[in-house]
Amino acid sequence: MKAALLKSYGDVDQFEIADLPAPKPGPGEVLIKIEASAVNPFDLILRQGLMAQYIPLPLPAVLGGDAAGTISALGEGVTGFAVGERVVADFAANGKGAHAEYGVVPSTSIARLPAALGFEQGASLVKAGLTGRQTVEALGVRAGERVLVSGGLGTVGRSAIQYLKQIGAQPVAGVRPERLNEGRGLAGEALDITVAAASPSFDYAISTAGPVAGNLIGHVRDGGTVASIVPVPEGANTAGRVIVRELYHRTDAAMLDAILASAASGELVIPISHTFTLEQIGLAQNAVAAGAPGKVVLKH
Repeated sequence: MKAALLKSYGDVDQFEIADLPAPKPGPGEVLIKIEASAVNPFDLILRQGLMAQYIPLPLPAVLGGDAAGTISALGEGVTGFAVGERVVADFAANGKGAHAEYGVVPSTSIARLPAALGFEQGASLVKAGLTGRQTVEALGVRAGERVLVSGGLGTVGRSAIQYLKQIGAQPVAGVRPERLNEGRGLAGEALDITVAAASPSFDYAISTAGPVAGNLIGHVRDGGTVASIVPVPEGANTAGRVIVRELYHRTDAAMLDAILASAASGELVIPISHTFTLEQIGLAQNAVAAGAPGKVVLKH
């Protein structure tokens, strides 16, 4: 099978398109013929070796955490799915990722792709959809409550904002000043997250953008709660003034089902800004690094 192989940690010149043996599913696993995969910011961190101390990749490695395609084979003991079904898959960061023609994942890491969604859309929804929804659930927000979301026009921020609207909460998009109108169009309310708050006015916030994480903390009242997927800058939360819940994406097939249903109904939209071929993996990663205003997807 064709795969985008990372030979060594470094820049995008460390990728090569290689011909590898197709994997076989073991017990409890499924083999997927991958039609599309997404490139996430975390892929760039893995490529550069910045997480090597915690997530050492078995180089050469295949990256890619989000995929959509069709089930090609079922491993022993897999029930509830059939060969030929369209699915999305949440791949682990183990060097056997989604940037290949075929991939193997546990059957607990897949969900059926609704007929209303194409493969590219499906691949764009996996980690962004899960992470956004998980940040909201970590806050325990109820209907009517206001929540500030930094990086509100990023893919995780969009997911969180649209889920907040679904549950009846009131999201506020924290965005750069030139994108305030776009933020209002998405959330209904927006503020310039690049400047410090004059006074804190939120009980809840979601932090998805590292460069402004300190500013976001300043918008939250004493005793408020922040769900954060980025590091909180040293000194930003003096004496633990606010509660910070650091989150890491987790696989959840049932939640994926709900996310896909929301996308199929139009309640969740994650825009795709760039589409590349598998051979253009370097261009795709560079587009993410440059701050692509939507999801970057590879068509296989």
